[in-house]
Amino acid sequence: MPDESHRNRPPNFAGEIASLAAEAASNAHIDVASLEADEKKFLEEHALKKPLRVPHIWAMGVGAVITGEYFGWNMGLKEGGPIGMLLATVFVCVLYTAWVLALSELAVAMPFAGGPLAYGRRAMGPTMGFIMGWSMFLESLFATIGTAIATGGAVFFMVNLLVPGLDEIAVTTLCGLITVVLFAAIQWIGAAQQAKVMEWMTYGAIVGLIWFWLAAAPGVDLSRIFTSSALIGGWSGFIKAIPFAIWWLVIIESVALAAEEAHEPHLTIPRGMMLAQSTLIVLVLLTWFFVSASTTNYRITAEKPYPLQFVYQEVWPGNEHRWHLVPFAFVALFGMVSSYNGMLYATSRQSFSLGRAGYLPLSLGTLHAQRRTPVASIAFWSLVIAGFVVWGYWNQNAVMVAVLSCNLTALIWYVLAMVCLLLLRVKEPDMQRPYKVPLYPYLPLLVMAMSVFAAVVYAWFYREGFVLWITIGMYAIGLTYYLGYARTRLVRAAPEELAARVAVENE
Repeated sequence: MPDESHRNRPPNFAGEIASLAAEAASNAHIDVASLEADEKKFLEEHALKKPLRVPHIWAMGVGAVITGEYFGWNMGLKEGGPIGMLLATVFVCVLYTAWVLALSELAVAMPFAGGPLAYGRRAMGPTMGFIMGWSMFLESLFATIGTAIATGGAVFFMVNLLVPGLDEIAVTTLCGLITVVLFAAIQWIGAAQQAKVMEWMTYGAIVGLIWFWLAAAPGVDLSRIFTSSALIGGWSGFIKAIPFAIWWLVIIESVALAAEEAHEPHLTIPRGMMLAQSTLIVLVLLTWFFVSASTTNYRITAEKPYPLQFVYQEVWPGNEHRWHLVPFAFVALFGMVSSYNGMLYATSRQSFSLGRAGYLPLSLGTLHAQRRTPVASIAFWSLVIAGFVVWGYWNQNAVMVAVLSCNLTALIWYVLAMVCLLLLRVKEPDMQRPYKVPLYPYLPLLVMAMSVFAAVVYAWFYREGFVLWITIGMYAIGLTYYLGYARTRLVRAAPEELAARVAVENE
């Protein structure tokens, strides 16, 4: 049958796609007229729309991260106690503030969906580009897996209030799978639509936190924070809490992947990311306070996949309070699903960019002809995430493994990204940088030092755990594919490759 897909396209569709391709070439600092016909056609087939503005970037930043306030961080309480967790939290807040400021320079100078792939490719060549892109992909994938399972647990908590006696593991797994399917469909629709959904879910997640603070206030007892021994786990407890504290703010860097879909990225990305970071710091500190000061036993709270709901029930025990506990449990779901949506966005965009450039199978770089969404990456990795959710049915430590694996892979590419920033300042002093990191070079060096320190904590304290081995295994799989197959089959017309070509020509 003849292809009649053009019948559903808007009248100006061809012109819009040509404009997007020209803008993609402009981001690589290449005149689209200078491209060969096949290169121009490739850009037209793989160009993303640019509907995102500051409110969308803010919502993506807060929404992708806010699940960290709802679960995951609490596991650090058993290591350092309330004060040790606070010190770890302050450490992480400083790290991520410096990180956002430094990352914005790279994101604006190379506004591509590839993000770290583009930074590493231009600074140190294709192998470093792959390692950085693969690192962020793994970070996003593990974050998505952990959040899907934890969302299922949060749904179980709510349903169990209404229908006690259900099988917790079965309900958690089923609801985790429903989350995967639902948000794959939302992502499939389009960037503008999912961004709008993300914005409203983010508002709901913030309302949920404010609701929790107000509900927990009657249970506040400062003696639970200021114990006779301030650092219950000693200084080693504070240090061992850092990997869990990273979960407060990890994945905010996913916003940098939206640079290719952002309107005026040199303004939208830095403003949106810093506004999101400032919002999150307030949410983090208040959530730590009300959980730590209101729980009757922080060690038990540390073991819960839904700590806010658990503490809420401690402050308001008994069936007579279900009338407001159940609605809170429902609103708290926004904190889970908004982050899941943002994490799936990051996973699919990183996979799309790696596929588009040939570092992963080319099929993962496929876009929907009209909606311009990376449908193959969304579908494939949603299936993988679903498989891990099912694995969680038999492994009760699945969430912790996912959280720690996510954080470790994140730290790896934070360090590499700062190396690239410093190298590019030396190698390409005249490179177009509409935004520059303040306090250069001290801020990038601070990010490097803090990230290396946190990574060493992993290597030392968690060296015998499953986290380190699964992370090494995933890097081995990725590098085997790249070095054994993809290395000689990269796509010259991909935006990240075009930008690297310009750098070579200007040398």
